[in-house]
Amino acid sequence: MNNKLNYEECLKEFKKSLVGGSEFDILIEGIIKNISTNRIRWFDVGIGDGHYLKKIVTTLEEKGFMVEVTGIDSDEKSVEEAKVTFPNGKIIHGDFLNKDLERKFDVFSFNQSIYYFHNKNSVIEKCLNNLAEGGLLICVCWSKKDKIFQFHKFVFGKWTLGAFTSENFKELVSKNKDIDIVYDKLFKARVDFRLWKNSANLEKNLYVISRIPVSEGISEGNLELAKELINKQKDNEIRVNGVVIAKKFYNIPNFTREKIEALLKERFPNYTKKIPKIKGDLEALFMGSWEKETEYLSDYIGSGKVLEVCCAAGLKSVILAKKHKVIAIDINEDRLSAAKDNALLFKVNKNVEFKKIDAENFNELKRLGSFDAIYVDVDWRENLCHPIKKQNIDPFKTCPRTDKLYLNLRKLHPKIPIIFKISPFVRIKDLTKLGPCVFEELYIDEKFLSYNVYFDPKIKKSRWQAIHLFNKEIV
Repeated sequence: MNNKLNYEECLKEFKKSLVGGSEFDILIEGIIKNISTNRIRWFDVGIGDGHYLKKIVTTLEEKGFMVEVTGIDSDEKSVEEAKVTFPNGKIIHGDFLNKDLERKFDVFSFNQSIYYFHNKNSVIEKCLNNLAEGGLLICVCWSKKDKIFQFHKFVFGKWTLGAFTSENFKELVSKNKDIDIVYDKLFKARVDFRLWKNSANLEKNLYVISRIPVSEGISEGNLELAKELINKQKDNEIRVNGVVIAKKFYNIPNFTREKIEALLKERFPNYTKKIPKIKGDLEALFMGSWEKETEYLSDYIGSGKVLEVCCAAGLKSVILAKKHKVIAIDINEDRLSAAKDNALLFKVNKNVEFKKIDAENFNELKRLGSFDAIYVDVDWRENLCHPIKKQNIDPFKTCPRTDKLYLNLRKLHPKIPIIFKISPFVRIKDLTKLGPCVFEELYIDEKFLSYNVYFDPKIKKSRWQAIHLFNKEIV
């Protein structure tokens, strides 16, 4: 046996025998069809040198996505190479199952890497525990129909790490109640086994398909079986890779008044004594803005009369009304009633007037009169029956629709600023279809919260900026 081989050399030889491209286009199609956010937190397990993931990320970025990469590999050399490939990424050296993950991710991917884990159930469980709602679990590996896989099984047996297929992955995932397979396609091409019939090349190819480290070596018995089989093998055979994507279900939030009050105390640190008296349904209170956020926007607006569209329980209204005269509208009578009580609680009821208005009705908007600025925070869901976090990647598919609302407001108010609070999950750049604007990334205590998008006749060219607000003192 040749113990001086390295994996890169073996892989280079193996790839020479692969004819007809790869599953890459199928994979990209599956991601784009099923991803729930334009701002993707990606965790690649078994990142290797990072080149394949780089190709994925580059393609997605060309299509308008923003991708933040984290990757892990047990091979130290591969980790160093991946750090060069992703200088702004976080690349970890170690065993995936032994590393604590500190946050949620939108994608976990296994590109020909899931074979190397003994306990694949534990791997999937760990991914799901750290996968955001609507997040994707992606696996690319050979199918049981693949002739290379069948070659592997003959030589190494059916109980090895490598004897795991895309069909096996689907079977494992289907047992979990928190996730559902949303994309399942096979890529078919050819393998040229003639290149394997050279004895030196055969050994290199065996190292690749064995799914064991080169350093552990391949037994003489395995090599003899491979020599026996390769002489019987047809020169040109089919190879089949499976691309399987599963999507985590959205939870129906288990809201309680106690949990909401704890959340409001974090968001309204200067009004903690008022929190127990705040009115509103739990969903409306959950979706309320932060005190610091609204104060910042209030300062931006300056002075004058403000129209607030989709005010819900009035948690933005009560902060805006400390500096402005506010007309706050919503279509939900119960929420408007709660908003009025909250205005009294915050002692701003003389500065804010709440009205039941259908924001999609041009004539109703017209009767409201003139303003110096408009602030809009639509419901980010396309359908109000959906779970709160199930939001469309299209920034216009909201309730009410962002584009129709903006066009009506701009027609009525051609010269004033219109500010939209926009979901962190959407393809934000699409809003330039409405005209030049300023995109502002909003961070509170260094956590990305949402976008503010400013439309103003004074803005001639779209640009980006970020604002960092702090709810807590920095020591």
